[in-house]
Amino acid sequence: MAVHFKMFPILANLSQSKQGEQDVDWFEGMTPQHLIDREGFPEQDQEAIAVVLNDAQARKDTVLADGDRVEFLVNIAGG
Repeated sequence: MAVHFKMFPILANLSQSKQGEQDVDWFEGMTPQHLIDREGFPEQDQEAIAVVLNDAQARKDTVLADGDRVEFLVNIAGG
């Protein structure tokens, strides 16, 4: 039982694991926020992380299912 997890390269470089892609053991109640915390992103950096779940934008508190694909992108705003 696992969740496939990918990170934008700049996020992978800032993470604890330094891995751009990995399978993570899934557990009941798991959310993208758990993955963010696991990778050790400081609170100020967490605001710039956008979550994509199974190819659709999702919230950090969305409950994950076994087999889900989660990707973290850098949320960039500008004009």
